[in-house]
Amino acid sequence: MEDVELEGVITDIGYINLGSRSVIRLTVRSGSGIFTLLDPSFYPYFYLVPNNAHTEQKAIEGIKIIDKGGEEIGVHAAHRAEMRLRGKEVGVFKVEALNTRHIPRLSDYLREFGAVYEYDIVFWKRYLIDNGLSPLLGISVKAHKEGKNLIVDSISSKTAKPFRLNYICFDIETYNPRGILPNAEHDPAIMISYSNGSERKVLTTKRIDRDFVVSFSGEKEMIEAFVQAVQKNDIDVIAGYNSSNYDVPYLIKRAARTNAGFDLTRYGEEVKQEHHGLLEAIRIPGRINVDVYNVTKFISIVGASEKLLRINRFTLGEVYRSITGETKTTVDKGNIWQMWDGSPEELGKLADYSLSDSVALERLYDFFMPLEIEMAKITGYTLGETAVSTTGQLVEYLLMRYAKMNNELIQNKPGEGEIQNRLANPIEGAYVKTPEAGIYENIAVFDFRGLYPSIIIAHNIDPSTVCRDCTEFYESPDGTRFRKSPAGIVPMALKMLVAERSEVKKAYKINPDNKTLAARSQALKILANSFYGYLGYARSRWYARECAGSVTAFGRFYITRAIEEAEKAGFRVIYSDTDSLFIVLGDRKKEDAVAFLRSVNGSLPESMELELEDFYVRGVFVGKRGGESGGAGAKKKYALLSESGRVKIKGFELVRRDWSSIARETQRRVLEAVLKEGSKEKAVAIVKGVVEDLREGRVQLKDLTVYTQLRKSMDSYDAKSPELAAAQKAVASGQKRKDQIEGATIGYIITKSGSTISEKAVLEEFATDYDADYYIKHQVLPATLKILKELGYTGGELAQGGSQKRL
Repeated sequence: MEDVELEGVITDIGYINLGSRSVIRLTVRSGSGIFTLLDPSFYPYFYLVPNNAHTEQKAIEGIKIIDKGGEEIGVHAAHRAEMRLRGKEVGVFKVEALNTRHIPRLSDYLREFGAVYEYDIVFWKRYLIDNGLSPLLGISVKAHKEGKNLIVDSISSKTAKPFRLNYICFDIETYNPRGILPNAEHDPAIMISYSNGSERKVLTTKRIDRDFVVSFSGEKEMIEAFVQAVQKNDIDVIAGYNSSNYDVPYLIKRAARTNAGFDLTRYGEEVKQEHHGLLEAIRIPGRINVDVYNVTKFISIVGASEKLLRINRFTLGEVYRSITGETKTTVDKGNIWQMWDGSPEELGKLADYSLSDSVALERLYDFFMPLEIEMAKITGYTLGETAVSTTGQLVEYLLMRYAKMNNELIQNKPGEGEIQNRLANPIEGAYVKTPEAGIYENIAVFDFRGLYPSIIIAHNIDPSTVCRDCTEFYESPDGTRFRKSPAGIVPMALKMLVAERSEVKKAYKINPDNKTLAARSQALKILANSFYGYLGYARSRWYARECAGSVTAFGRFYITRAIEEAEKAGFRVIYSDTDSLFIVLGDRKKEDAVAFLRSVNGSLPESMELELEDFYVRGVFVGKRGGESGGAGAKKKYALLSESGRVKIKGFELVRRDWSSIARETQRRVLEAVLKEGSKEKAVAIVKGVVEDLREGRVQLKDLTVYTQLRKSMDSYDAKSPELAAAQKAVASGQKRKDQIEGATIGYIITKSGSTISEKAVLEEFATDYDADYYIKHQVLPATLKILKELGYTGGELAQGGSQKRL
């Protein structure tokens, strides 16, 4: 028996069935290559909290039941233990099984004996949690060989040396002369391009005069050559763009149709298609699948990249241009089949386009992956799971690890009935002081640093610390009490995240070019800011209405107290929302604002701090929709110009995706004219110029497209919206199929033909003209009047010319 010691990182983890046993399988990359290890010492299990404290261990271990298939299922072992359940000590049985498929049946049966917990935790996730392993942080393993297998003797977490995951970014092109969505049953894949940091290739079935093109005799050989590229380059990460929904499933079907080998795995197994919440996921045993489209959407949702805020559609080209500032090679996708059947010159252009997709994807992979890697390291998740997870799922996994470390039972997922009860009792939100609409000068903006995380930490807010008969407690403004000690796992985890981010930010200031530090700081911030939402999320394991409600109650308390102190100090507070307040300095100096800041911080709990965001020269706060100039303002809609010249914009159409670019761009220009130049005349001239361009037909159709997503079946909408009407027309005329449109982001233009807006709506690719009056009255003027009415202008004056109504 040969002993082996190695250090490295876990790139993939799962389990296999050896006879009647489920056995953990680890894929580990070390300095000397890839290793596969098996750990048969770890058993699937769940916990039983017995109704009868005198239940004997032998009674549990002796349980035998017959499954529906006639298989006898028994408890492998039962161990007594003491654990905590919602802060109280309870006696439990740890019930082990031989196979993961036995867990659901055994846990259901044992409900007669008491409450069962942790029966739904995936076997390999439990293995990582129980052993305190964080895949990408590194491990140290002692093992021995048994035949061809490496068997784990001991495994522990260890900081890994810097490592590089081998990756391949790929894309496919398909042939579909019918001009509709390609169908893998009969439309072949004609090109597979890839880039892996060392080589860039286009694999295809025609001879094309490009150095990067490799030609094959048929589609079968082309698909197998891509598989060989993955195997030959010892790839850890296979990355695509919308590949979980399209490219990989398409290649799976084409491989089956052509009898091509499609073993992208390291173990001669099938590539698996799985549901992961609302997402489709691909599992490639032994490797990591990353769909950069899903990663991009995640980063956009959490606001981790300002470069993604202004894009209309998450196409590869749009995201690439947003991130790099460059334009990738494009072709009309509807003409790909014609290019394939066309001249050598057209084939060359098609090959250029195919390769450009993989090269663009590689740039995005390099840009986004540092954040994903740091998320995985912090939570202890695998990179593959991190890439398809929401912030709530990441927080939940992190809390599961903390529960294990603190001997606390992991809460069960709620049933549908409980979820509906939670949804029926919403939590009161944050305090908002709406501004008076107008233009202000000499503004200071303050915000509480991580208000909700700091409230949770300062007051030990956790489902297990809620108490009614405790003597040492924190009491929230809504009357809920939280035991002061011991610390709950929610504030404990948050405190770790906040403290580490503070240290990372210090290091980043010293080394601002370090991308890893920047990504880690961002990852820590995203996770910390997600805890409050998770506590109030109806499907959360750790949902607690008392906790989420107390967080917002404390938030309202601290922000309103800060407003009162600002007003006592002689400042005018014009706006406040959740964790920030905006004050007009008037004749006061900056030093007075700083003194106010010190005064507030002197009265806050240790973990809380009010910070000065910046001083602003000028700011625009708009009125509510339909409101009069100078009336009550709208919340979360303002634009500010800092002393350094930076423009901060919140809530305006130019950072939304459901308005045309002509409306957003005009609004941006108007804002800059007012904020940077202080010129209402220039702002008005901009709007009048755009109105004239629209009337004269000088605006391009692409600038008039409105983008939106049809999230439901076309037949399930009650009212006919413009986007729905445009989609229905395209389907009725045979220009599109329903499955091309439903669930997709579509663009439409309001044309001249029709009597209603819905009748005039046409998908962008089929529009030939536009209705100028619609874009003036329903796009450009509504977007700009939010600002210009504060300067005394009306819609009629801007649409038809004329002078200002008042100043």
